[in-house]
Amino acid sequence: MKIRIAGILCCLPLLCPAQEKLPRDVAQFIEQAQMCEHFAGEWDDNDKARQREITQAVEQSCGLAQRQWKRLAARYAGQPRLRKIIDEQANDAVRSYQKSS
Repeated sequence: MKIRIAGILCCLPLLCPAQEKLPRDVAQFIEQAQMCEHFAGEWDDNDKARQREITQAVEQSCGLAQRQWKRLAARYAGQPRLRKIIDEQANDAVRSYQKSS
């Protein structure tokens, strides 16, 4: 029985469609955009120190993601498949980010 379960588990990756490898700069953008969205969704009114950390993380990750998004949109303008992936990953936090004064 254990061998049968192990065999089934070993075959699971074969059942999933292979994910295409993205260019490194696109993969880095996706990671940064996800971090931006994560931190933009956090808020802590009770802990001022934590809120400063969150604000700094938002400024860093969202600012970087927004710059990457603009650069990648231009770089991959002629590649609709990659452009679609880039635009789909440019979440609201990335698109609407404005540096605080």
